[in-house]
Amino acid sequence: MSNALKKDLTQEEKSILKKSFKYCLLVSWSSNAVVQFARNFALSIKPGLDVWFKDNQEEREKTFVRHCDEFYNTNMTMTSLITGIVLVMEKERAEKGTVSAEAISSIKASLLGPTAGIGDSIYFNCYRVILAGVAISLAAGGNILGPIFFAVTFAGGRMLSSYVLLYIGYNSGTSFITKAFESGAVRLITDVASAMGAMMVGALVATNVNVKLVWVPNVFGATVDIQAILDSIMPGLLSLALWTVCIQFIKKGTSPIKIIFIIIIVCIILSFFGIV
Repeated sequence: MSNALKKDLTQEEKSILKKSFKYCLLVSWSSNAVVQFARNFALSIKPGLDVWFKDNQEEREKTFVRHCDEFYNTNMTMTSLITGIVLVMEKERAEKGTVSAEAISSIKASLLGPTAGIGDSIYFNCYRVILAGVAISLAAGGNILGPIFFAVTFAGGRMLSSYVLLYIGYNSGTSFITKAFESGAVRLITDVASAMGAMMVGALVATNVNVKLVWVPNVFGATVDIQAILDSIMPGLLSLALWTVCIQFIKKGTSPIKIIFIIIIVCIILSFFGIV
């Protein structure tokens, strides 16, 4: 376990982090177009503010409102790291006055982009895709453990990561982020995770998307096997084309449910005419 997690904490600090952890898990439950998840982030640090500013009601309210009004949007797992860092900085500001409110806001804002990139690469583009590949393979064979495996491992892994990152952020403060960037570890982890995610997406498309043409037209008395021609060009070409079209629709804002229904309707029509 990291030295940051081994650091001795008071019972008061443990209680604060326990409450903050619960709010971190709910940080994406509500948002608005102006400040995104800022309201929920403010709730995640409120347990600390209630303790450190208990004798200064005005400053406690002012601090809480400041975090509510500052734009906040990052990866939902990595938000625990920022929460831990902000908590310890607000503690320093309340008890020693060595950190200014402006400095806390600036550091928090500067961490949003990097943590979003790291978290999305690791948890969405790599971790989720790998688990989905295993789960889909199980489900394709009629095994009920497929969806259960994905739900337990994905949610459980993110919860554990969130818990660890909260303690790392609180115990290590900004030094953890600084050292990670200076050593080049952040860039390396992001690149490796992105590459692994891309490989898994390719493997999933090749093994789970299957588009075959059964239409064999007769041209001047000779049959033309279009599927064989396409396979000679690149096996799975139609599957890749379908995946690419779906991705383009998703990028334009079309919901996956609509895309699924469109595919079902198109397949029924094409099957009726004996094309697929």
